[in-house]
Amino acid sequence: MKPKIVSVISIAAVLGASLFLSGCGKKGPPVTPRQVALPAVNDLVSVHEDDRVTLTWSVPEISEEKATSITGFVVHMAKNPVGEGECKNCPVKYDAVAEIPARSTGKSGKMTYAGQLEKGFKYFFKVTAFSEKTASGGKDSNIVEFIY
Repeated sequence: MKPKIVSVISIAAVLGASLFLSGCGKKGPPVTPRQVALPAVNDLVSVHEDDRVTLTWSVPEISEEKATSITGFVVHMAKNPVGEGECKNCPVKYDAVAEIPARSTGKSGKMTYAGQLEKGFKYFFKVTAFSEKTASGGKDSNIVEFIY
């Protein structure tokens, strides 16, 4: 009697393992559906007067039909003390300083951001677009930099 029980258990184990290990389709990590990347702002400019900076840029056009619309923009800023030596190969660490809704364009159709400056720093600004439908933001804009 024991050999039949062992063989039934063995067969059940082999069948269970084969069901567990078998599958259909290609194995691999999950892939998100293809999304069209948001375009980058390419006309970011800055004007600074006294201790204020005003950034201005255009909302980039999205040409593809299935593209996600731009919900808004994130303004990123980095600042380094002027007295420190400049490291040309060191990465610049940006912090998000504002989130601007895309619907708030003025009469000129341009987006704007105004912020406060401190003396004695080299400033770097860039802008990225974002959308409610995409997990990641758009590409970085051109970078504006100046010393104040």
